Amino acid sequence: MKILNISLDKDVIDKNSAVAQRMIEYGRLVDKFTILILADENKEISLSDKVKVIAIKKSFCKIYNFLRLKKQAKNILKKEQHEVITVQDIYFLGWLAVKLVRKFKIGLEVQVHGFEKFWGIRKMLAKYVLKNADSIRAVSQRLRQKMVQEFGVAEEKITVAPIYVDIAKSTGLPLRQLADRNDSKFIFLTVGRLVPVKNIKMQIDAMKNIVAKNSNVELWIVGDGELSQKLKVQSQKSDVGDKIKFLGWQDDIEKYYSQADAFLLTSNSEGWGMAVVEAAQFGLPIIITDVGLAGEVIKDSEGGIVIPVEDQEELEKAMIKIIEDKNLREKLGNGACEAIKKLPTKEETLELYKQSWTKALKR
Repeated sequence: MKILNISLDKDVIDKNSAVAQRMIEYGRLVDKFTILILADENKEISLSDKVKVIAIKKSFCKIYNFLRLKKQAKNILKKEQHEVITVQDIYFLGWLAVKLVRKFKIGLEVQVHGFEKFWGIRKMLAKYVLKNADSIRAVSQRLRQKMVQEFGVAEEKITVAPIYVDIAKSTGLPLRQLADRNDSKFIFLTVGRLVPVKNIKMQIDAMKNIVAKNSNVELWIVGDGELSQKLKVQSQKSDVGDKIKFLGWQDDIEKYYSQADAFLLTSNSEGWGMAVVEAAQFGLPIIITDVGLAGEVIKDSEGGIVIPVEDQEELEKAMIKIIEDKNLREKLGNGACEAIKKLPTKEETLELYKQSWTKALKR
């Protein structure tokens, strides 16, 4: 089987990146795995004997980028027959993929990681793409249910394959026992893109009331994004700016998980929540809005505290509970740790990917 992957992740051109390493693993499952992306320069690299990356230099004009992707994809498919296109976008790139598979009479797999900015033309495109996909790979049961109930997608088209995170079982879980802090601070950690859907603003707003009750609490924010400066200004105006640390993107993220006391995810929408799985490896109690893997992996009162979306009052109540109740912290941290041990292994995850590609090929 030969796969053409139209991707959004330009990190794949870095051979040492986690994304590139995953692509190499995918290549071992098939005869050829070609990746087409937009990047900072025109470039072709081989990640392995089966995996090739073709990067097109992007411009400021999105329409021009789209047309160049379309032209290059056609050239790839004319030069060498591929049996399946897989695309990690259910909007514009998904629409392009539908047109390509019809022209070249091949299978289409659509990867669904969530429904971000889901309105207007994007909503119409998503409905069109999901309807015309031969197979759909979703990262959670929540997304599977949404597609079946709201889009009328046939269940047999959907394969649920959670995002694989390398869990260091050989080290022994939880990993947090490997690191100690020599201070009495209580640290809440959040990790992710600083974009509207992540709702980091609610965490900063909550900190004002939390610090009023316990001055020894800090919020560590690891990540970057379009709201970075705006959130920093909000933090400075909140009178608790010295309790909120903006740490930017970090290569050694484990250092921060190992020092934190609890983990926050307050997204308004989430497909999965890979950072939650990472936090669970370190035995961190988790406070999470009812999105992504909440209820599926992190269950309320078992592996964390699940709160309603955009509910700052419930967030504050949960934070106070976690701070004040050491036994609860240990119970939830251990529960989260045990929950992720039940996730598919690397080999099982890759097999699910292959099943989804085969489903697209057969349809």
